[in-house]
Amino acid sequence: MAAGYTGDGVEPRVGQRVKVSAYPGTVRFVGETHFAPGEWVGVDLDPPVGKNDGSVQNVQYFSCKKNHGLFVRRQVLKPAEANEVNEDDVDELPVASRSSLDRRRGICTWSSSSFDTRRRSSYFKSSTHQLELLELLTSSKDSKTRVLFSNLPKEVLNDMIQAMFLKSVPKGEKLLSKMQTVEYLYLVKSGLFDIFAERQVLHSESETSDRARTMRAFQAGPGYALGDFSVLYSAVSSTDIIAIEDSEVWCIDLSDFQSLMIKGSEQRLKERMAFLKRCDIFHELNAEQLATLAEVAEAEEFVDNETILRQGETDQAMYILLDGDAEACIQGDQGEVGVKTYTQGDFFGEIALLLGEPRKASVYARGDVTCIVITKPVFDRVLGPLKDFLLRNVSKYQQYSEAIGAGGLLHKDSHADQEHDRERLAAELEESKQGSRCLMTKGDRAHTMVNLEVKMDDEEEKTQPEKQADPARSQTLAERLEEDWGKAQLVSPTPAFEVAKSKFTAFGGLRRGEKFTCDKVLCTRGQIAPVSEGLTDVYRWTGPSWLTGCTHVSVICQKGQKSASDPTPNQDNYFAVHIGSIGLYGVLDGHGPFGHLISFRLVQTLPHFLTTSRHWSQDWEMALKESFLAAQQDLLALAATENINLEASGAAGSVLVFEGPSIHIAHIGDAGAMVGSWNRQDSRLLFGTEDHKPNTPKERERLESQGSEVRQVDVDSYRIYIKNSNFPGLTMSRAFGDTACRGVVQEPNYKQVFMQPDEELFAIIASDGIWEFLDYAKAVELTSKKLRLKGAKEAGQFLVDASRKRWVAYCGDYCDDITALIIQWNVSAKMSTGETNHEFSVSRHG
Repeated sequence: MAAGYTGDGVEPRVGQRVKVSAYPGTVRFVGETHFAPGEWVGVDLDPPVGKNDGSVQNVQYFSCKKNHGLFVRRQVLKPAEANEVNEDDVDELPVASRSSLDRRRGICTWSSSSFDTRRRSSYFKSSTHQLELLELLTSSKDSKTRVLFSNLPKEVLNDMIQAMFLKSVPKGEKLLSKMQTVEYLYLVKSGLFDIFAERQVLHSESETSDRARTMRAFQAGPGYALGDFSVLYSAVSSTDIIAIEDSEVWCIDLSDFQSLMIKGSEQRLKERMAFLKRCDIFHELNAEQLATLAEVAEAEEFVDNETILRQGETDQAMYILLDGDAEACIQGDQGEVGVKTYTQGDFFGEIALLLGEPRKASVYARGDVTCIVITKPVFDRVLGPLKDFLLRNVSKYQQYSEAIGAGGLLHKDSHADQEHDRERLAAELEESKQGSRCLMTKGDRAHTMVNLEVKMDDEEEKTQPEKQADPARSQTLAERLEEDWGKAQLVSPTPAFEVAKSKFTAFGGLRRGEKFTCDKVLCTRGQIAPVSEGLTDVYRWTGPSWLTGCTHVSVICQKGQKSASDPTPNQDNYFAVHIGSIGLYGVLDGHGPFGHLISFRLVQTLPHFLTTSRHWSQDWEMALKESFLAAQQDLLALAATENINLEASGAAGSVLVFEGPSIHIAHIGDAGAMVGSWNRQDSRLLFGTEDHKPNTPKERERLESQGSEVRQVDVDSYRIYIKNSNFPGLTMSRAFGDTACRGVVQEPNYKQVFMQPDEELFAIIASDGIWEFLDYAKAVELTSKKLRLKGAKEAGQFLVDASRKRWVAYCGDYCDDITALIIQWNVSAKMSTGETNHEFSVSRHG
């Protein structure tokens, strides 16, 4: 086996059956070539989606049919038996991650020398058109477009602009047809296009339910690239693309695009290799290993004082300082002590990567910093020879810790940095218009009137709660809750709601005696066994997927601190259910005396009613709506049977369904959900739900038309009451439970978000404990880089920590229950552990 390519499970040999991307083929050649250094593997692909006939630049390495031959690096290969398909199974091409351009996987057989002799096209453009096109290429809403063009060297990007020409596409015209040979890459300047493809699960095991069907897979507007995958791989189109309004597209010829992309890729590769050669750590690597590392390593930027590594984190990656300075600090009795300064070419983070232990130190950027990030899978595959060298550094942090204990100098900037952080947080909260409102609503939420004896009469309007003599009146809330703990039908999972088809199901359970920051106890169903990693349980499995990458899910659900006498357990809850290639996720935020029972019931009934709906996988909007309404009816039946008063108890909730190519979201109340991009060139918010507030005109009209009263109680703060009473003071106009006020409904708002098979998107579903002081844009800012560098688990913890700091700043000792469920789609293999494509992690502190 050639050095630098280990750990992938495929030792290529002539005649072996393998996969390249999702395509099967047979190895016909293994060895060195004249067109590029190092070892190459020549594959005869079954479908005609290759680049050649086994020859490159008039040198014949093996023989096959035209467009069946492809040369790749061995790390691209996978065993054929892992997902064997034939030519009939490639109706939808599996789109490779556009970041693969840096790794030269998709364009590995392009050689700049083969394009040097041809003259590239050039079309006249006004300076205005050139500036518009530059903005379109580098600031597109389409993450793939940004990845393709934003990192090109300036001169290559200018050549790309000069090679483009403008084309008009009238409404109804088909720009590309399925199985058509693609000659141009198109970039939408104006207008809108529908993209139709055959939906087909890429990793399907033996799931017959995951059938292929033609559907609208996406809708592309200005800035979106069309035909990009087919151009990259010289393949036929896998989609029908139709203009749904008069449109204009910029066009670039296939050969021009390929030649410029390989020119830019090779230029970046040479620059990266030149830097790596100057780093002492890599002197033990040979040329092939250096080239491989330069291909797969990623760069990440940090601003002044930004935390690159945090002491105690458990992620596994090391960093090499490409530009700028950084400082390592260790927390001791005297605060943070600066122990080392890093400059260009230095590395850090290798201890946690090698030993899998929590970070021994924090590292901060001193000025603007750029780092090369090497994940554990990349390290294991490429940098094996350096392991002994790096292990010699393990002892240095112990030495630093001893120095701290002996009275080492306090890091000179630690107090200033902490004060800076406090000032920045205070300024951020002061700028937020919701600040005073949040303090008010949260501060008095614990004092909301709760009268367990109020009974609404469906036949008779009441203006005041009746005061009835009732033996139950002498029972305190603590006594009632204690009584409920003895009722298994209330506090234990209900077998009737089990989702039989689910490969993995998880939701929060109930338990006595929860304290502040205690995690929700976990209930699981299925055959997946957890692996304990510190105080986190991780479940990993391989299942059907429409995506080219992995799906990672992380959840943190912790009890808040409302009052010293509050007897209720954590009232938040969550669920995650995987059935075939479909993922169901939800967060329920309970409130009132029985909020914990309501949220616990809902995390079981909502998946049950969804999976048994006649609209399952056909009409998600209707399936979600009916499930919300059915869950409410189940709550009413449970309350009648078990004597649970729902007048001032209920729950807000958000549910997300992922079935490629769509994300479906339904929500009521203020348990919000958002979708964003974690792509390095395109971190942004795509969608966020809007809270159901009683002062919204349509919501207020419905409430008041049915007899409820909406009152303003503070600036931008409104509550719902029974007319002429001070009860119950509900802050949301849609909720489960909450039967006291007429007009409070359970019909959810619905949103569909399209994504593409390789798009690096993520979703956060969270309770009001997160959203009270963080808006969606801030959440994207806080988590997108964490997702890239640390993964969903660390990103979730960082988000919860950021929320808790804001609770302390505004509400002192009072803190709501906090739940954050993060779904990260298309995690690359270099960030994943093992061969599985699904991961669910949950913390279990306390």
